Amino acid sequence: MGWSAIIGGRKTDKTGAALAVARALEAKGLRVGGFVQRDLHLPSGDHLAIDVERVDGAARCTLARTTSTPELCDYLFEPSGFAQAAAWASEPCDVVVIGGVGKLEAARGGHFPVLERLATAEGGPHVLACVRDSCLSPVGLLLPDASEWLELPCDDAALVRFAEALAERLPHR
Repeated sequence: MGWSAIIGGRKTDKTGAALAVARALEAKGLRVGGFVQRDLHLPSGDHLAIDVERVDGAARCTLARTTSTPELCDYLFEPSGFAQAAAWASEPCDVVVIGGVGKLEAARGGHFPVLERLATAEGGPHVLACVRDSCLSPVGLLLPDASEWLELPCDDAALVRFAEALAERLPHR
């Protein structure tokens, strides 16, 4: 059914924006599923890990932890985290949030297989992907054109307009 993107840099709150859009879509009667990514920090402020969390907040699991022997960008990734995120993204819904599209996905790894499968599926859910701005070109070239996009930072009114435009183009079930 296609895809839309929330685009932002490393320090922008793509997760918060995606959850705000998800709540607005739910208020319009759409079923929203999928996952977001959550950064975890030590009390010192140092980055510790990345977890994946269901959009409804009902469950969370480890995706990556910082390590002295990283696979990419100081992190060691957990295959079980990607598998759980893919399972949540595959549950029946009208809109599925893919809450983390970055360097791994730009290299066709990480969440990219589920993003590609869902964004190109006929009759499937609409995908709302949170995409790091520096990774948009390589990911976007591998997928059909996005139907809508929102660039962060933005104000609350822009989030509302984005959610309304998205809801208008989607069939309500």
